[in-house]
Amino acid sequence: MSSPRTTDSPLDNQLFRLRFPRSLGTYASYADVQAVVDALADEDFAVENTMIVGTDLRLVERVTGRRSWGRVIGGGILSGAWMGLFIGLLFSMLSEQALTTLVSSVVLGIVFFTVWAAIGYALSGGRRDFTSTTATIPMQYELLVEHSVAEEARRLLAAAGPSLPRPVTSPGGAGAPEQAASSSPRPAFGGRASYGQPAPERTEPPRAQDPRRED
Repeated sequence: MSSPRTTDSPLDNQLFRLRFPRSLGTYASYADVQAVVDALADEDFAVENTMIVGTDLRLVERVTGRRSWGRVIGGGILSGAWMGLFIGLLFSMLSEQALTTLVSSVVLGIVFFTVWAAIGYALSGGRRDFTSTTATIPMQYELLVEHSVAEEARRLLAAAGPSLPRPVTSPGGAGAPEQAASSSPRPAFGGRASYGQPAPERTEPPRAQDPRRED
């Protein structure tokens, strides 16, 4: 008996899938690929048959400052004050001494959050004395379209001409065979192929001639 699946990938959802996608090009920024989809929508194209795929994901961490005891305690006081104020307002509605309840909630919030922040910073042992913010950013955006309307989309984009952003890579000109995957370049130093990119063909090395074989 198979165990039930506890988590589902978003790609299993029909909303994020195209049956036979064709690539219309890969663009350097989201603003460029958005302009292309907007142009298709202006021409009454069925844009529900398109999908934007961010490729070449990179994790970017921006260091925002240095951590110190002053910053840690200050952050604890600020967080505790806001949380205490929020909880105090809720309880003050049910209490006859609203002001006392509000002030005591703010004070308790400041004490709790400050002590908690100080303990966490002390236990870190100075291993991360900086603050930062992290984001996952695609380096390129590929525009995919359902195969049944791919030629119409390419015709509309060709008619728009130079008014649209130019793709970094495109699936080819008119008459080029359709590819069911990305036109993004393959990684330069081995590894897996990009999204939708077919694996490189393997060629067998020439066999060495047997010296004992006579002509």
